[in-house]
Amino acid sequence: MMKKAFTLIELLVVIAIIAILAAILFPVFATAREKARQTACLSNLKQLGLAIVQYENDYDETPPDGVAHTNTNKGWGGQIYPYVKSVGVYVCPDDTWPSVSCSYFINSNFDYTPAGFSWSPPLQCPPAYPLAKFGAPAKTVMFGEITGSGGYNIGDLNPQDSVSDLYYPAGSPKESGYTPNGTGCGGSYDPYTTNLGTTNQACNTLTANVCGDKTFTLQYATGYPYNVYCQNNSTVFASPSGRHSNGANYLLADGHAKFLMGTQVFAGGNDLTAGDCSSSNSGTAMNTGCGSYPNVPVTYSIF
Repeated sequence: MMKKAFTLIELLVVIAIIAILAAILFPVFATAREKARQTACLSNLKQLGLAIVQYENDYDETPPDGVAHTNTNKGWGGQIYPYVKSVGVYVCPDDTWPSVSCSYFINSNFDYTPAGFSWSPPLQCPPAYPLAKFGAPAKTVMFGEITGSGGYNIGDLNPQDSVSDLYYPAGSPKESGYTPNGTGCGGSYDPYTTNLGTTNQACNTLTANVCGDKTFTLQYATGYPYNVYCQNNSTVFASPSGRHSNGANYLLADGHAKFLMGTQVFAGGNDLTAGDCSSSNSGTAMNTGCGSYPNVPVTYSIF
C-alpha cells in the first residue's frame, strides 16, 4: 500500500498561500502596534491633564507656567511632577529621540506679563491666564507633541541642580527650566526663538543645536498645523503628518485628550478678542476664523 505524501506543487501552493496571508496580515499587525503606542501616548496626556487639574485646584484655577524668567513657560514639567510622580508619563512610546526627557510641549499663549510685573529674581514664576479668561477651553490646545527634548530630569525638584527641570541658577534672570513650550509655530513662540528644551545656553538654529554639553534637534511632532507661517517654515516639524498615523495627540485646556490631524489645529499667537483678525497666523478659540481661513476645531489662541 502506497503512502500518501504532498507533491512539490502542493507544497508550493501552501507556501504561496502562507506568503499571501503574511503579506496581508503583517501590515495589520504593524498598524495595531502603532495604534497601541498612540493609545499609550493619549493615556499619558490624559494623566498629565489630571495632574494639571489638580494643580489648578491648588493654585486658584491657574495653569502651570514654568519657572523661567524669559516668559516662555519652561519648567512646567517639574511644577506638576508632585501630582504625576512618574517621569515615564512625560514620554511618548513613539518618541525615539535618545535619552528623551519629555515628548510634550505646553501652549505658550497661556502666559502674559501684566503692567508692573518684574522678571528679576527671586520671583521665579511668570503669571498665567486663569481658566476664567479662556474663551473656549474645550477648543484650546494645552499640550502638543514634540521630539528632540532631553538632557534634564523632570523628577529632580532641586532648583539648584543643573539637571533639574526646575533648575534656577542663583543670580540668573533667564534660562531656568527645560520642559518644552511653543504654539505649534508662529512668530515669537516658535521654539527655536524661545530656546525651549535647552541646557544653559541659547539654541537659535534649525539643525543639531549644541547647548552646553547636550545636543538637541528640537522639532514639533504634530504634523503641519493650519497656518501659512507653519507651512512656509516646515523645517520646525519632524514630519508633515505627525507622529501617529498622520496625526498627533493633544491635551486640551478643559482636561480631555484627543487625536487630531495637523490641519485640524490652528497654530499661532493669541487673538486678543473673539473675531480679532489682526494676525493672519491666528485663529480664535471661539472659532470665528480669520480672513480667508476656514474655521478649525482646535486652536492655540485662548481667547
